[in-house]
Amino acid sequence: MKQAHLIDISAVFFRYYFAPGPSIVTDDGWEVYPLLASLRWLVQPRFIQSDVTVAAFDESLGTCFRHELDPHYKANRAMPNEDILYQLSLLKSFCEHLGFVVLAGTEFEADDYLATSVALLPEHEVTLHSRDKDLRQLLTTNVIMQDNATEAIWDVERLKQEVGLAPNQIVDFLSLVGDASDFIEGVSGIGVKTATSLLQTYGDYQGIYRVIDSNASLSVRGAERIAQSLIDQKDRVLLNRQLIELRKDIPISLTALPFDQDGYFFVYALVEQLGLMRPFNKQLEILAGLHQ
Repeated sequence: MKQAHLIDISAVFFRYYFAPGPSIVTDDGWEVYPLLASLRWLVQPRFIQSDVTVAAFDESLGTCFRHELDPHYKANRAMPNEDILYQLSLLKSFCEHLGFVVLAGTEFEADDYLATSVALLPEHEVTLHSRDKDLRQLLTTNVIMQDNATEAIWDVERLKQEVGLAPNQIVDFLSLVGDASDFIEGVSGIGVKTATSLLQTYGDYQGIYRVIDSNASLSVRGAERIAQSLIDQKDRVLLNRQLIELRKDIPISLTALPFDQDGYFFVYALVEQLGLMRPFNKQLEILAGLHQ
């Protein structure tokens, strides 16, 4: 099968931005170590030579359609400063000239672009490069996830064995327990074990509510209390599902320019302009052997 690598590039960048690392400042006074570290990670033959490589950026903080659904969505995230915006704009240019499909916008998040890309690649073996639990809803027989920090692999079988759920249950699971990283509040009194047990028994949130509506008892400890919480907070559950379920219908193209000699010279020139020739020398050697 053809190969596709779909990268949550903003997550890669912020991993280095918030981690301890050396300070590298350009002649213009910009800190660029997170940019350098991200580029080092990106310059891999499997990405450059893949049939499709997508780099999805998050540019919708405060403007995503989910903020219209819930003004508190991601309220715990600070807006990017000039230093971050500068480096991400350069990272986008690098990705375009490396032959990647670059996806970003103010209405949708990186995960939505990744989900739409998966939907457009049914005949590819797809690797999602992220550690975002939301993306586990996209796992299939031809879609796996690889943690961009640990390189650990998640597939359908591992999700079933270690989490006890199928990919199509992830949206309901997170809707019940919430997601603190996105400032999504769960149903009070329902934790990981209870939510997992309910979904294993009843399949999905609709199955759970069918039992409650029939006045039958849920097969979990504290059934009466949990049922009342689910009744009282049904609107929260339904809203959470809209916040957590990824969009797969964004009008995008997965066509990119190939990484060729012009792309190589652009990368070389920009690296030289930033004063990063020495720390990026190994990657330039790799790229010199890969460009068409």
